[in-house]
Amino acid sequence: MITIIAILFLIGILVFVHEFGHFIVARLNHVKVEKFSFGFGPKLLSWTIGETEYRISLIPLGGYVKMLGENPDEASSEEILDKRSFKQKRWWQKALIAFGGPFANFLFAILILALTYVIGIKIYDIAPVVGRISEEAYTAIPLESEDRIVSVDGVPVTGWTSIIQEWIQKSPDKRQVAFIRDNDTLFAQTENFSYELWLSDIRPYVPAIIGDVYYGLPAYQAGMKKGDTIVKIEDTEIHDWYDLQEIIKNNADRPLHFVVQRGGELLEMDITPQVNIELDENSGIIGISQILEQEYIESFSIPRSFKYAFLTTIDIIGRYYSGLSKLVMHPSQVGKSVGGPIMIASLTSQQVKEGASAYLSFLAMVSIILMIVNLLPIPVLDGGMIMFSFIEGIRGKPLKLNTQAILQRIGVVVLLLIMVFAFYNDISRSVGRYFSLKRSNTPLNIEQPQ
Repeated sequence: MITIIAILFLIGILVFVHEFGHFIVARLNHVKVEKFSFGFGPKLLSWTIGETEYRISLIPLGGYVKMLGENPDEASSEEILDKRSFKQKRWWQKALIAFGGPFANFLFAILILALTYVIGIKIYDIAPVVGRISEEAYTAIPLESEDRIVSVDGVPVTGWTSIIQEWIQKSPDKRQVAFIRDNDTLFAQTENFSYELWLSDIRPYVPAIIGDVYYGLPAYQAGMKKGDTIVKIEDTEIHDWYDLQEIIKNNADRPLHFVVQRGGELLEMDITPQVNIELDENSGIIGISQILEQEYIESFSIPRSFKYAFLTTIDIIGRYYSGLSKLVMHPSQVGKSVGGPIMIASLTSQQVKEGASAYLSFLAMVSIILMIVNLLPIPVLDGGMIMFSFIEGIRGKPLKLNTQAILQRIGVVVLLLIMVFAFYNDISRSVGRYFSLKRSNTPLNIEQPQ
């Protein structure tokens, strides 16, 4: 029940914020807004202020704004000629009104992320235990595998990231590292030891234990679960995350046989890594992340929270547009990347289980996605209206109403096809995972590794 409420709230608030953005910009440009509704369907309550009817409707999944003369199919000649009609506004005003909805989602994402930073976000980190160290680094600081670092210059460390942060904050001259080896606390002095060596030459110990399985990707479809330990791929034994990462990375689009430990049983799975379009054509991924053993809460001041929220939002937008451009270059990966309502419901459920901070962060993420999708240059979307407006600005006159109506019908068909495709992907992933789980739940009759 909580998950259902969370999904309804997510859809409702994001669509409402989007439509409110259109409403505000339309009013600022003196467009007559005939209706502004919270929700869809039959109205439950309504009141009129000025020329606008405000209503609360039965289905609380968002809302809508009805502007005078905005729909070329329905607008009468009198509405179109009215100076307060959407159609009578200049091309740049139409573009601004169309952009108002996505921009509201952008601002909402920043606000929600800032709120999570003020309240406090969960920070997940790798334990400060040495896994691998190069000879060059060892000559500068004599750490060994399984050493647990406890402090840098007397400042306690909470995880591997805090070691790097502490190193960055001060000059590399004469640093002292305290660490535990075989229950003894030891100290090491370093000089001119750059923090970059902590990124390249000293690696933390990361066991091959799965922290998260990402919806729809090969590991999810094969039936992998959080907490599974990967012990073998093909004939190669896996000792840590780096072994696992290297094999998957070098075997894009090649079937691999996995042996996975779950509880006291060993299970086998066949997984084909898909191409990681974020990197290059030769790099494979299966959609898992390592377990992060360190967990703590960190909060920030209001100014820093808004700064970080803005930078995070810009970074996410950049990543999504980069991903879209790479999907265009790799159309074969589209089917593996597109999801629909089942995917949203599954991800929402996961975030609800993680707590309020995770859910709010996810809400901000979906708000950004809604902004990006609505800016696509497809008629009936805001991006399509912006495209029409710029065409009008270039031509000096708008497209004919019949032409706009035809293009909008085509846009509706395109959107319906995308929705059907996304829903089909959801169903096929869910069915594939169901049968994979049934297969993988049969334990292997082999001796477990020591």
